Amino acid sequence: MMKIKIKNHINIALVVVLAAVFFVATSSFNYFTQTADYTKWSSPDETANYFFAKRFSQGESLAYFDAAAIIGDNMVMPRSVRSDAGWLKPVSFLGIILMYGELGSIFGSAVIPFLTPFFAALGIIIFYALIKKIFSERIALISAFLLATFPVYIYYTVRSMFHNVLFIVLVVFAVYFIVLAAGNRKKKLEESPEAVKISVYKKFLTFKLDLKIWWQMLAAFISGIFFGLALITRSSEILWLAPAAFVVWLFYAKRLGIIKLILVLCGMFLAILPNAYFNQALYSAPIYGGYNEMNRSLDDLSKTGSQMINSFFSGDNKYGAYLETIYRNIFYFGFNKDQSISMARHYILEMFPVLLGAFLLGCLIILVLNIRKFQKKYLAYFLAFAIISAILIFYYGSWKFNDNPDPNRFTIGNSYTRYWLPIYLMMMPIAALAITRFSQAIMFSGDHPKRRWKRIIIAGIQSSAVLIISAASILFVLYGSEEGLAYLYYNNLAEKNNAQRVFSLTENNSVIITRYYDKFFFPDRRVIMGTIPDAEMLTAVSKLVNYYPVYYYNFYLKEEDVNYLNERKLSPYQLKMSLVKKMNRNFGLYKLEKAVVEVPAANKK
Repeated sequence: MMKIKIKNHINIALVVVLAAVFFVATSSFNYFTQTADYTKWSSPDETANYFFAKRFSQGESLAYFDAAAIIGDNMVMPRSVRSDAGWLKPVSFLGIILMYGELGSIFGSAVIPFLTPFFAALGIIIFYALIKKIFSERIALISAFLLATFPVYIYYTVRSMFHNVLFIVLVVFAVYFIVLAAGNRKKKLEESPEAVKISVYKKFLTFKLDLKIWWQMLAAFISGIFFGLALITRSSEILWLAPAAFVVWLFYAKRLGIIKLILVLCGMFLAILPNAYFNQALYSAPIYGGYNEMNRSLDDLSKTGSQMINSFFSGDNKYGAYLETIYRNIFYFGFNKDQSISMARHYILEMFPVLLGAFLLGCLIILVLNIRKFQKKYLAYFLAFAIISAILIFYYGSWKFNDNPDPNRFTIGNSYTRYWLPIYLMMMPIAALAITRFSQAIMFSGDHPKRRWKRIIIAGIQSSAVLIISAASILFVLYGSEEGLAYLYYNNLAEKNNAQRVFSLTENNSVIITRYYDKFFFPDRRVIMGTIPDAEMLTAVSKLVNYYPVYYYNFYLKEEDVNYLNERKLSPYQLKMSLVKKMNRNFGLYKLEKAVVEVPAANKK
């Protein structure tokens, strides 16, 4: 017994050290690429999330008014920000902004870039604890190492203002606490004489619960809080989270009971309430968000739901049309089966073949071991996995993401990897089980070999497998593509130098027109997304130049090209463009000003 306790303590100590190393390693990227006066990000989503989280941490409102947005026909704003009559608001889900902003108000806004690494490190520990509850100590330990070195988990922890890692960590916390709330299968409430003591000498319905039941109820409430926080972090994920949770609940409804379910819902309501308040304040409805398309879909779904209920009671047979409306709103960007399968092949099979291979081997092993009677926990796990995988693959796989400028490249920075993080995560324990069972099979041993030398060899095989997989994963996330962290690090330093040069050449109140560099210029400078010539944009610029310095940052143009634009494209708007400076080999900074219209001498009086 003492040896088992020492072993458990060693394992949890290993996981804590692993999490600490993970935190230091992932935090170092932002620590070395950012400074107090220069905190920039590699995507517009991250830029907007950080900007509004920092505002919130400093006690400022999430929406702010910019007169330039009104003058510029609501075009003066970066990506991932919307302008409502001059009021700039976040487009993103508010969860990460509110949580990080609140923590920033307590510990200082300087901690915001390091919060995702912190929560991701905690996620490794809680993932270990969860898998230990569901599977075993050894599988949990291997799973923790697989997660801590998994390329997607590392990559989007480093890019710390994306929602995805925070979301998945909150879900893992929620699932862990719901497992605690379910309690031990062998100790049911109605079978334990100490669980409920009803005294006939006291008031009617007076009862006493033992401490374990109270802890389970508290765990259910805490689980609901984490589920709620996960939903406000990425509300769209309810599309797969709800059906998967419902299926698992069907398996364990008796152990959870109605009271614990109510406590989960109460916790969710408590966590969602602040988000609903800010949604109402910013977007005029508690369920609305920054995405107008999503808001329209919610309206259509709500209207269709009411119509279906009315149709049921009235006897109208219009369910086909209603289902078509629901389908169209859920698959807003279309449903493309072939593309979904193709993306799954690129981002699961081809990108992570070892994980997939180990997962499939683990599935085969579980099938063989449960050939006579499938254990309920495995059945619930695989049904949830099938539901989650199918929805995520066909929902996000039907979209077309081109985060990498080269659409023919399938790299870690493309959004499919972060959207499919739940799939990767659920594959890890089964892959760990395969490593465990395979190493035991090599030594013709069971779960607990009696001979010490066999245990040492089995542990060596498992450690070697984990070490090889981890080393390959770390090399992949650093150098596996042009979006690897090593290249991203040097690119960020180069862009920092470039942005600071642009700032030195432009006024603080200036507006810069750019195609992709809004993420580096905002909020130090106002930005307009676009390229010249664009009629709508030039109309806005012709007004802005009367009040603000306006610049254009894009590919460097030859003198004859600038003259052509001035004579043919800009003159109708009474604008002219002149080179300020060639910034590097490819890009130049230009200033847009009001053109002086020459009045012919014959017309002068």
